[in-house]
Amino acid sequence: MPVSIKKVGGKFQVSTQHGLHAKGTTKAKANAQARLLRAVDHGWKPTGLLNSAQKRGS
Repeated sequence: MPVSIKKVGGKFQVSTQHGLHAKGTTKAKANAQARLLRAVDHGWKPTGLLNSAQKRGS
């Protein structure tokens, strides 16, 4: 599903074909939300566990 980021006033909106996911956020947070939505679309499932690279601090 394509994710679009739109600037509205001084804020940003993140939307997909399924609806609006973020409204009135910053550009950095909008980009993070878009990455998250793309990852979920490609099969990523949040487990809440850290991977080995995050445990090492890299």
